[in-house]
Order: sequence, then structure tokens, then C-alpha cells
Amino acid sequence: SQISIKLISLLLLPIAFGCAPTISNTSSGKDEAFSYPDLSKKTYCRGKGYVVSRGNINGRLSFTFTSSKDSTYIEFRDLIGRKTLFLTLSKNTINAWDIRNNRSYDQESLVISFPFFELIKPNDLINFLWGKMPKTFTDSDNILNNKINSGQIQFSSQQTENGILINSVSFNFEEENEAIDLFVESRDFDLQYPHLIREIPESIIQAKEKQ
Repeated sequence: SQISIKLISLLLLPIAFGCAPTISNTSSGKDEAFSYPDLSKKTYCRGKGYVVSRGNINGRLSFTFTSSKDSTYIEFRDLIGRKTLFLTLSKNTINAWDIRNNRSYDQESLVISFPFFELIKPNDLINFLWGKMPKTFTDSDNILNNKINSGQIQFSSQQTENGILINSVSFNFEEENEAIDLFVESRDFDLQYPHLIREIPESIIQAKEKQ
């Protein structure tokens, strides 16, 4: 539904405006310096999580994802388990299927309808799903070039059997009265959810580009 797309939109909204925020990283382990594990030998990653929005739009969507080195698929559901949104991502492209309204968005129509998709790299979202810190938020030049809005972006990590991995990211913006939290509750490496590996049907109505 449109609410579902707006909720995901708000997740990515902080990258679209303003000046540099406070970016911090917290760990559930010891306060000593640490490095993230090398996942280069892992072929697949699957997992589950949820997105929470507070402020002008309140809501929660759960999601399931499966990812390989080349492609990622994410399915969102509402609180009563109805499928609402389906995303397909590669390192450089993203496509969306608004399941409730049976509308699809390709890369171009997404950018026109939701301009923040022009500013966030699909690979950054994929990196987070794998438990890695997206380079957009670790490289100071990227932060300044993307003009991230004033506020606070906080990443949280936890110790897992695969090492310390990012498990949540929170966006807090007092001026916009918005708070967005994205949590990955579980991950399995070198496993997939085969039922998620599919393309958006060509018969789905393409969303019209806004003029």
C-alpha cells in the first residue's frame, strides 16, 4: 500500500536533505576497538527483521530477505501478515512492487516518484542486510557529498557466531519529528529463501512517472 511505500521511503529519507548529522556506532560487546569480520567467502545471506516509523507516520513492517553477491530480494508484510511490498536490488539498481496496489516501480520511476532513491546506493542497503557498515556512513566525503540531514544516525552491532555484525540502524530527526528504526533480528549465511528469488511480474501495472 501507499503507507507501506511511505514507511520504506522514510527509512531512506534522511539521505535526501540538509547537512551532516551525528553518526555513531554502538556495540553490545566490550568497548574496546573492534573490526567487522571478513564475509567475502560467504556466498549467500538470508534473514528476518522489521522497520518501525515514529512521528508523522507511525507503523511497523516486518521483512524477510535473501541475498547473494549479485542480487537481493526483500519482502515486507504488515502486522497481520499481509504482503505489502517487494524489492529487488542489485549493486546499482532497485525495483519495487507495491503488492497491495499492484503497481511496480523501476529505477527511473522510483527516482522520479521518490527522489531519495537517487541519493542512496542500493549496495548500501545490501551491505547493512549482510551486517556490514555501509560505506556511505563511514566515508566523510560521501557524507558531505550526500548532504545528509542534521540529526543523529546510530548503528548498533552485536557479537554473533560470525563475529561482530551491524544489527540495527536508527535515524532520529527532531526538526522533522521523525524516527526510523531498522532491525535485522536474524541472519543465516550460505543459506537462501528460495521462495523470495523471483522477478516482479511483467504484467504488473507500471507506476506513472510524475511530471
